[in-house]
Amino acid sequence: MINIDELTVDHFFDPSSKNFIDDPKPTIEKLVKEFPIARFNAWSAWLVTGNKNITNCLLDRRLSTDFNLWEHAPPKKELADMDAFEKLMNNNLFFLNRSNHLRLRKLALPAFSPRIMEQMKVRFTKLVKERFDEIGKPKKFNFATEIAEIIPTQAIASLVGIPRDKFPIFDSLAYGVVRGINPMLTPQERAEAIEGVPAGLDLLNELIDEKRKNPSDDFLSTLITAEEDGDKLSNWEMCALIGAVLGAGSDTAVDLHSYLIRALLSHPDQLAELKNDESLIQNAISETLRYESSGKTGLARYASEDLEILGVNVKKGEMVQLITSTAGLDPNAYENANTFNIHRSHDKSISFGQGPHYCIGVTLVRSQTEVMLKELFSRFPDLSLSGKMDYDYKHHNARRMTILEVETNLN
Repeated sequence: MINIDELTVDHFFDPSSKNFIDDPKPTIEKLVKEFPIARFNAWSAWLVTGNKNITNCLLDRRLSTDFNLWEHAPPKKELADMDAFEKLMNNNLFFLNRSNHLRLRKLALPAFSPRIMEQMKVRFTKLVKERFDEIGKPKKFNFATEIAEIIPTQAIASLVGIPRDKFPIFDSLAYGVVRGINPMLTPQERAEAIEGVPAGLDLLNELIDEKRKNPSDDFLSTLITAEEDGDKLSNWEMCALIGAVLGAGSDTAVDLHSYLIRALLSHPDQLAELKNDESLIQNAISETLRYESSGKTGLARYASEDLEILGVNVKKGEMVQLITSTAGLDPNAYENANTFNIHRSHDKSISFGQGPHYCIGVTLVRSQTEVMLKELFSRFPDLSLSGKMDYDYKHHNARRMTILEVETNLN
């Protein structure tokens, strides 16, 4: 019988510590090598590490994204008693059972078609050019706050059709969705995080109602008109879907932008290759997602029944955190895993999930990042790192950079 005490990792795994945020790789390597499954009492959760192990869990129907299955989840309220944030989460893709998740996903897919995404790329390009025009031609600027923190959320706002003067309201919605979904927050922390959600939802509902009256050939209109056997998305379901896109397409992309630029500027030979061959951009994005461990947590799953994972009995209702950063640095999956290589094959990648929960907005994330990257090096072809870099050590789920200063080296 396995001794649970021997699986406990609280003595060295502390993803909120300064040491981990500054350099997570030694901890990740130890998890991969010694702890395919572990117990982390700080989260009352099981941790699963390694590429193959995580892939198997992602495909295991007994491990659900439904937060309500968690043994520590608060009792689910009646719909009439829910506040705006709770109603939003009640329809969130990450909280639904399998059948409802598949239904919503099927109805939403047309809005993420190549045709719609190509339209959005044109909007992203305009948005990105305007942002760089605002930056101008300084000797130095903070990429983390001037680009990475701004463009991803504005890209989603542009996708949805939010007017520019309403971007701050949408930013507050994005913050509330991303922060409020964290199961580790205290009630007070959650209340503070979601303050801007009601105003953001009012804004979305106004747009949806307007598009219902005057549909056009865009993302939101496609969501509204999508139909399957007479079934359509409700306003709440559309708002929740946009909330899910905000979580995956804006918050995650903030870190992707920063880590991508740092990685490329730290590997000038590979950056030169990329500039000469822009077909390498998407592979560079994939490699950054694999190589850089930008998250503190993993993907949360909840046992819908008693099961065994890697020889350990996991009880119904227990949380299983899939530590995806260990998948990308797993030497059993990637040769020279600690080497950044934009030519690497990514057929084993799980950066955007696996199976029925594969990220629906993957094209959105990749598209906005590519547009940003091309514009950045078009404006600043000799960009370099200044050496000034810092993190937000209190960020709830990411190794978020607050400073990534770059030098433009313009004549």
